[in-house]
Formats: sequence, structure tokens, C-alpha cells
Amino acid sequence: MYLQSNIHLLPLGALLLLGNTAHAARDGHCPPLGPVLPAPTSPSRHDSVQAAIKTVTDRFHSATAAFNTTGISVAVRSIHESSPMLELHHTPAIRDNSSTTQIDSDTIYRIGSISKIFAVLSVLTHGRMQLEDPITKWVPELRQIRREAKPVANDITAVHWDEVTVGSLTSHMSGIGTDLVNDLGSFPADLTKLGLPQLTNSSKTGCAGLFGLPSCTRAEFFRDFGKRHPVYAPWTNPVYSNVASSILGFAVEAASGLDYESYVQQSIFGPLGMNETTVFNGPPKSKGFVPMGDFWFGSSLGYEDIAGGLYSNTKDMLAFGSGILKHTLLSPLATRQWMKPVTSTSSPGVQLGGPWEILRSETVTRDERLIEYYTKSGNLGSYNNILALIPDYGLVITILSGGGQSSADTVDFMLTDVVTRLLPAIEKAGKTQAEKGFSGVYEDEKSNSTLRLSIDDGPGFKVDNWIVRGVDVIANYASFGALSSAPKNLPARVRLYPTNLSAGCNETEMAWRAYFDVGTPEQLAQGDAKRFWPKGTCHSWGSMDRLVYGFKSIDEFIFTAKKGGDAGALRLPAFDLKLGREA
Repeated sequence: MYLQSNIHLLPLGALLLLGNTAHAARDGHCPPLGPVLPAPTSPSRHDSVQAAIKTVTDRFHSATAAFNTTGISVAVRSIHESSPMLELHHTPAIRDNSSTTQIDSDTIYRIGSISKIFAVLSVLTHGRMQLEDPITKWVPELRQIRREAKPVANDITAVHWDEVTVGSLTSHMSGIGTDLVNDLGSFPADLTKLGLPQLTNSSKTGCAGLFGLPSCTRAEFFRDFGKRHPVYAPWTNPVYSNVASSILGFAVEAASGLDYESYVQQSIFGPLGMNETTVFNGPPKSKGFVPMGDFWFGSSLGYEDIAGGLYSNTKDMLAFGSGILKHTLLSPLATRQWMKPVTSTSSPGVQLGGPWEILRSETVTRDERLIEYYTKSGNLGSYNNILALIPDYGLVITILSGGGQSSADTVDFMLTDVVTRLLPAIEKAGKTQAEKGFSGVYEDEKSNSTLRLSIDDGPGFKVDNWIVRGVDVIANYASFGALSSAPKNLPARVRLYPTNLSAGCNETEMAWRAYFDVGTPEQLAQGDAKRFWPKGTCHSWGSMDRLVYGFKSIDEFIFTAKKGGDAGALRLPAFDLKLGREA
């Protein structure tokens, strides 16, 4: 929930910020979107990660030394490890007398719009609700509020609620207004001095949960929200909406027969062990960080607490993020469907999901590939926070903060520092693990077949010396594409990437796919320069699985390994060969 009146530029502004230029991965490679190697299972043990943790820790303490009114907690956890690899807290000298005196992983913050993830996840876990359902299937009262439109209900003054789907509400694509409780007319300030007209009581909500006003009720929502105009028709453009999450909460109540907090407690908090997270009622202030002069901790926005009022701490946020990535609440299929973009935004580095704010960058890791960061920010008064999931590496990052020197910028800069320092080290840990598990020479002397897999600074594995029955596969790549109109005189380079498809118990088979980068880095760069869109020569999504022989794809590689062990052999189904790994 964005209820923040001013931005503070802090010493954190000096933290490393990387420019975002459009180019292919290192040396013009075009890996598929997603992980290019298995995520490291013990990243915190790797020397490079330990060094990065020390650097991040030192920079955290340096940056927060001037935070005399602001508390902040930063933590990072790999889902493959049992405890956080990084956990940092800063307790300011100046804070409210009711506040905890020492911030740690149990300290409660208001998490703002991170709350929206719970509303969406409640829809997904319930089972009866479908994203394609019109919201009026579950909240039919919405049809009646069109009567509140003045002077007459039309496309400009009233929402066509039967056209608003559950899915559009999860992803800010419903076109409805942002807020109701944040109406300036309800607050004790004379805005006629700024040229606005005097309002009658019927033009005020009379509720907010702040400044002596009572919290807003569901009845007051249905009384007043029909007076708000839509911003767009549904599915036109993304428009941030707090009200959308509240309506999803109403729908969950209708579908489940439970009040919202009971449903979330039963279906999310309980199964994930989130023992300190609450929706409407905060804990005693002594368990939380309360900034000096704060009035948000303990206040309720009423129904809009569903959208931006939850209370939580570092421990519970790590458990929540880990539960998502480990498929604790949803099946792997449902999780994959959920963690995908729904719409683009006017920022090329940001897409939206339900309700993910998906940051996209190719400037962080050494292989220079595009990585997506599934985040949700949360801003409520002086509380500013973010939850970030990095599925490619199985990482959860949580940053919680509050106080006079806290802002959305504070959190963004801190996230940038953590990601840009730590992720390259975790990438290196993954390369070390993959090199041990898969790299080397695979051969079958009987058929005069061999290939070599090696790790370098690029994405995935480099494939070379690929000889099958005495034939150099890479040198003859163009000959496999007899039906293609592509040039036949360009060199090919081959990289190998995981698909996360596996089978077997005691002996595991793991499917990978090769991608042929056709052209030198210089030739690919020239091709990109001649197109008006970035990375126009990179189309791995459309070029994989193109060369098929006897129903088997030439780019399919299947490793065999004992359970929990390193790869011992490699099958090439299209070539009907099995190559053993040299010791």
C-alpha cells in the first residue's frame, strides 16, 4: 500500500546502482529464460559467498550508522539451507518509548502492500475460485454499486463489474480506482486553500482508521466505492489498486464461509509456521519496532488492511518466501503458473504478475543474462519493505524498515546492494557445484563418439569436441537444417541448459537442452544493431527443439546419476548413444 508523503534521500544513495543496457548475454549467447545451471545447494559454504556476505555486512553497518531514527532488518535465505545465510538488523537510538529496544528476527513491522500476496494466494489455495471468474460470481453486491455513480452510470462514471475478473484484480488490470480510505477529503485539513471546493458530508467517507476517524467497514465500502470513477476499462492498462485486494478478500470470505483472517490463518500462516503474522490486530507494541511519533502501528484501515495492513517479522517473511519456492502450499505446476508476468508496464525493467512486481535485469551476474526477480514492495506511512524471490537460485530476500529515514528509495538501494554483491558470488558457487556434478569428457570408444562439457564465464555449460560416429556435430550444424532458410555459412557455438525435468529414484535421469548460437559475437551484435528492438537475434524460445530425427530432438541431452550423486553418463536420444563420463 502506497501511503507515503515524503521521500528521504539517504547515504544509501551512494550504494552501487548498475545501469540497464540492452544486450545479449556474455559473448552474444542467448540462454532460455530461467536457471542456466542447478541452484547451489550449500551456497553459504562457498568462499566467494562468505566474502560477499562480509562485504554486504560491512556496507550495511556503514550505511545505517547515520540511521538514528530508523530501524531496518535485512535477511537472505537459500531454500536449500536450513538457516539464513545473511541476517542484519539495526536498532536506532531514537524510537518510540513503546517500541522494542532491540530489533531482531522476531521484531514485528507493518509490511504494507506485501499483504497483497496473501490475498492472491488465498484465492489460489482455495480451489473453487478461478482467475477467469467474473468477480460478481463471488461478490454480487458489486453490481448494485453502479447506482452510486453520478450524475448517471456510464463508461466514464461506473465500473462494468461483470467484466472485472478475479485475475484482473490480482494483477492491477481491473481498471478500478486505487483507494477509498485514502480520500483526502476525509482528513482534517482545509484543502480549499489549494483550490479544491468545499465538500458536503455525503462526499466524504467519514472513515480512515487515522486522525480520530473510525476504521472503514465493508458496509461503508459498498456505500461509497460506486462514487469512484474507473481509471480504464478492464484489461486496458495496469493501475495500482489497493481496493482490488480488499475485494479479493471479500470473495475469499464468500467462497470459504470464513472471515478473511481465519482463512489466511488456516490456509497460509499455520501451514508455514508464520506464528507472528496477523491481519487486522497488531501485537503489543513492545514486540514491534515503533518509530518515534508513529501512529501506524496499532491503527487499522478496516477492510483495506487486507491490501496493506498486515504485521509480520523477518522470520515469518523468510518462511513465507521459502514456502512459495518450495511449493508448500501450491503444486509445482500451480506455482509456475502463478510466478509468471501478466502484463508489461511503461518501464522496460518491470512487469506485473498477480500481484508480483517483476524486476528484470541483465546487469547482475557475470554471465550477463536476463534474470527475473519476483518482488512485492510494501509502504505504509514510514514503514517501507520488500520481499524478493529469485527462483533461478532458490533465494528469498526480505527487507523491513521503518522510521524517519526510511523510504521506498532506502529499500530499493539496499536491495540493489544485496543483490549486486551477493548474487554473482552465488552464481560462482553454482558453477563450482555444476562443474563437479557434470563437467568433463563423455565418450563411447566403440562408436568413436565424444563431447566435452566445461564451465566458463558464460551461461550454462560450454559444449565442444562433439563428435558422433566420427562426425563433428557442431561443424556440420547447418547440414542438419536442410529445410531451413537460415544462412548455412555461419559458425555455431553450443551451450547446454537444464530443463528441470527428471525421472527415476535410485538412479536419476535429468533432461537438459542444448542451444546453438549461430554466428560470432560480432555478427550477432551487428544483427542486433540493425533491428529497432533490443536483442533481436536472441530467440532461444523459438529455436529449441527444431531439429528432430525419429521423434527425438538433436538438442536433447539426458544425464544419468546415482541418487544424490554426480552424473556418470550422458544419453543422446536422437543419436541413439550413451556416453560414459571419464573419471
